Amino acid sequence: MPADPHDPLRRYWHPVAWSHDVSGGPKPVPLLGERLVVWRDGDGTVRCFDDLCIHRGTALSLGEVVDGCLVCPYHGWRFDRAGACVHIPQFAPDARIPSTAAARSHRCEEAAGLVWVALDEPVAPIPTFPEWDDPAYRHVPCPDYTWATSAPRMVENFTDFGHLGWLHDGLLGSRDALEVPSHRVRQEGLELHYEITMQVPNTNDRFAVTDLSGNRGLQTNTYVLTLPHTIWLRCTYHDTGAHRTLFFSARPDSATSSTGFCYQSRDFALDDDDAPYAAFQDLLAEQDRVVIESQRPEELPVDVSAELHLPFDRVAVAYRRGLAGIG
Repeated sequence: MPADPHDPLRRYWHPVAWSHDVSGGPKPVPLLGERLVVWRDGDGTVRCFDDLCIHRGTALSLGEVVDGCLVCPYHGWRFDRAGACVHIPQFAPDARIPSTAAARSHRCEEAAGLVWVALDEPVAPIPTFPEWDDPAYRHVPCPDYTWATSAPRMVENFTDFGHLGWLHDGLLGSRDALEVPSHRVRQEGLELHYEITMQVPNTNDRFAVTDLSGNRGLQTNTYVLTLPHTIWLRCTYHDTGAHRTLFFSARPDSATSSTGFCYQSRDFALDDDDAPYAAFQDLLAEQDRVVIESQRPEELPVDVSAELHLPFDRVAVAYRRGLAGIG
């Protein structure tokens, strides 16, 4: 299905790549059904173009960066940071290059170690990661993962408290304590705020990522869901007052495919190995993936009457209504 030029999601910032993955050569990325390419110019600034040469439709991501310009692999045309074609090798040196020989560029920024793109004039800022510049925290970028589902389905998973103890038994909860504690959700502009306090297992015999003294401990999870596709979660351990923070944002590759970018951050055990934090998140994501990819329809129904909701689904209901509001 071709990209929808009127899709309201075009007016929001979306993460498209890790900053460290955009280095020497151009990198292809999908977004909202479009093929894009991100690359760094001569100053090291990240740029984003349509992944398409206007001449013969070639993918510019197959090319290279030379003297701060993106070079098409087919005929060697060079495009500067703004997308203007500045060199056509097949022309005589004094030939005039038509202004129509240009690559379409898009708004592109870097924040929190990610490259963000907005296809149209954005109506909101890039979602914030409050701990990003806090020296008390250590940040672990997890492997990004692509699922065969929509970005809202992927994000709504973070609003679902009912599955924590069942699907993630022994990791985020336990099957002998499935009752969802009372909680509320409030909307402030494009943000949904909600919080829950629950007993969580000590996972340190498998993954050294918790700061608990016993087999279980009390943990308060504080969430901010920034519409349309970003989650900030701060886990506070009552035993110690320490925090483990998750920052997650989904890239809507298409209507039925999405890619998640995630940090596991902490303000304790700063000298310990980072690998368990990434491995822990990877296991959780894989457990979720199998279930979320099975959901139908792949696109999240924003009509709350389309699926059955119970009182412990109140955050999911608020999320769907929020999406309907921006749509």
